Amino acid sequence: MRLFSAPIRFLDAWLEQIVIGVLCTVLVVSLTYSAFVRYFVPIPFFTSFTHNAEELAVFSFIWLLYWGSVLATKEGAHFRVYAQFALLPKAWRRWQFLPGDIIWLVFNLFVVWQGTLLVESALEHPEYSLSLQIPMEYIYAIIPLAFLLTCFRLVQSYLRRRPPEGPTVPLSQL
Repeated sequence: MRLFSAPIRFLDAWLEQIVIGVLCTVLVVSLTYSAFVRYFVPIPFFTSFTHNAEELAVFSFIWLLYWGSVLATKEGAHFRVYAQFALLPKAWRRWQFLPGDIIWLVFNLFVVWQGTLLVESALEHPEYSLSLQIPMEYIYAIIPLAFLLTCFRLVQSYLRRRPPEGPTVPLSQL
């Protein structure tokens, strides 16, 4: 069991950052290639790949947004309104986000279900991207994957550490 614990801990700590780094690199390289070729290289062989590069950049950007959401959930960086919880007794503030997080979890599970139906539909009725001819089920797969990982990171945030306690500023200073 110890043989697998180090890679699992590494992926748990760095998965989102690695994927986001790769996607950012693909996005920047694709757009740089497209812009450079468009303005400086009038050779038809190179200009014929600009559509592919731009489509790859679009897909990278879409996947980047979803992975960024997973990372924000992992780090507790999503936007939350918590001024109203300053009136709660200190013992209750520990669980102030639980009702909202349960609703968020249910919503994420609903999107996982709907995203899975979308991927299944794309498998039954094949559709391909215009330039790269990538089967769209691979592009659509980010929806259930990202929302499932968001569910995992949300539950993990409650299991690993104490839930966030909210504002530390007294109500009079808000």
